[in-house]
Order: sequence, then C-alpha cells, then structure tokens
Amino acid sequence: MFNTIERVFSRIAFKLLGMQVKIQGIENIPKDEPVIFISNHQSMMDIKLSLAFIPTNFSFISKDTVFHVPILGAYMVASGHIPIQRTDDRKAYETLLTAIRKLSSRKSLVVFPEGTRSEDGNLGPFKRGISLIILKSGRRVVPMAIYGSNQFMPKRGWLSHPGKRYVKISFGKPLSFDNSRADREYTIHVTNTLQAEVSKLLQNAALPQPKTASLSPPPE
Repeated sequence: MFNTIERVFSRIAFKLLGMQVKIQGIENIPKDEPVIFISNHQSMMDIKLSLAFIPTNFSFISKDTVFHVPILGAYMVASGHIPIQRTDDRKAYETLLTAIRKLSSRKSLVVFPEGTRSEDGNLGPFKRGISLIILKSGRRVVPMAIYGSNQFMPKRGWLSHPGKRYVKISFGKPLSFDNSRADREYTIHVTNTLQAEVSKLLQNAALPQPKTASLSPPPE
C-alpha cells in the first residue's frame, strides 16, 4: 500500500516541478518475481524517481541518519525501508541479512551500491557488500541507471541547473549469478559486472536527448 501511495504523490511532485521523465527498458523488469534493482545515485531525487517509476513493491537500503529525522524516520520505518550503519561493519552485515529476508517475503529491493551520492554525476566505485546480498538471496538483478537527476537536489545543493528538466531512467536485462559461490574472487567479479552494466546504461542515457520528452509512467 505504501508503495502505491508513494508512487502517486511522487508523480504529482514531478509534474509540479515540470520534470520530464523518459522511461526505457521497462519490459526488462520481471513480473511476479522479487528482484534486486541496482542503480547509480546522483541525487536525493533518485529515491522519489524509483518510487514513481518502478512498477513493483520494494524496499530501500538507506543510511541510518535518515531514520532519525522526525516524521520522515517514522515514515521510512512504516514503509518497510531498511537503515544501514555504514561505519559499523557488524551492523552493516546485519542489514544485509534483513535485506535478504525482505526478498524472501516477495518484496523487491533497491540498492545504490556506490554508498553515497555522486559529487559530479559520474559513476563511483560499487561497494562489494551488494554482491553478498545477491549471492545469498539467489535473486536476479535488474541493473538501472538514472540520468539527469543531479539537476535536482545534488549532493551539495538543491537545484544545480535551473531550467533543465529532463531525466531518463533505463532498466537493463535481468542478470543471474551462481549463488553457490561467495568467495572473494567471485564477489569481486559480481561487483565489477554490475558496475559495468550500470555504467553502460548510464552512458547510453547520456546520448543526445530528444527535443521533447514526456512524463511516461510505466504500466501498473
């Protein structure tokens, strides 16, 4: 229920901002199967974009400080999102286990493996912990790229490019990995593969944009 409410209000907010969103590859999202969405992270707006245009129920992994904000924190808990303490390895691992349990309950997961928003819009290195979630859960992965969201609420500002309102969200084909392996070499391979796929989607999204773009909600 919370995802549906969030989806509606997020789309309304984008219309009020005059944001034009182009969706590509929506057909790559499996139906009736919880997956792990792996995305780049340019802006606080990425969360709202995911809520508006991923046509399935899911949880986020988000830094724990967000959950300490009055009202917002209670909302994040009620929505089923998952806090992570990035400075505490043991608690971070417990978060991974919580995320896996979310997947087993038929709920998808959205993760930003860079661990923080990009300073300049370029893709940063992925944290290897994401490979552990994937391998322990056995779920397929849908790579995802959000291009242009750093025009709104970038890491060190609110509106970096007034007048520009074009955002593109691209979904890649689902990826499967061998969940019988969890050795260091293989987790590095998984992490590098995911980063390469998201990088490719991001580069394609940055190609010359059409003169007009419409708000294109995916099918419900």
